[in-house]
Amino acid sequence: MSKKGLLVGATAFGLTLSGAGISSVSAADSKTNVHASSVSGIHSSLTNQEAAKTLNNIYDQAYIGQMPREVHGLTVHKSTKEDVHQKLGEPEEPATKDNPFDRYHGSMGNPSYAISYDKNDKVNEIRNFGTNVERQTNLGGITPAVLSEQIGSPDKILDVPDTNELDYVYKTDDYELHFVIGDNPIIKGHKQTVNHVNLKAAK
Repeated sequence: MSKKGLLVGATAFGLTLSGAGISSVSAADSKTNVHASSVSGIHSSLTNQEAAKTLNNIYDQAYIGQMPREVHGLTVHKSTKEDVHQKLGEPEEPATKDNPFDRYHGSMGNPSYAISYDKNDKVNEIRNFGTNVERQTNLGGITPAVLSEQIGSPDKILDVPDTNELDYVYKTDDYELHFVIGDNPIIKGHKQTVNHVNLKAAK
């Protein structure tokens, strides 16, 4: 069931996201307490309605296993690698033995993406890294406060090993969204923002 409308205007967890390294997104043990030192990173979604719109679009489409914009129409555990190549072309950075994600670079205000596949070449996970240009209007404008105001409390919060990031997990029926939050030097004034958001099948 959608969490929209829950905890509207509530003060949220004072944590935000950091760098967008693909290899550092696997999550570990659940976090139940919020670090007090991060409270200064909180700000209201009222400061950036474009970021709130981006968040709601991502959240809505996660219920059908998809993400908006350039990757719209690609579905986790349904679309194939061939479907992805027909829509996005060949990746600028193909997957390697150490990194199972094909990477597509953003340009002209378009987000960067990374996509992994299962053994049957079906889409296993889609990662959206947002834009560098005007990043504050998309992922860079999403903080824990914005998450809480727009889509409610996360189902769990996980540590991301080695990066000092936190992974805010939201269940969306058969799928789940992972908002990876930490410091990002691109966003000045708000240290804790979403570095990337990952869509995968629910566990």
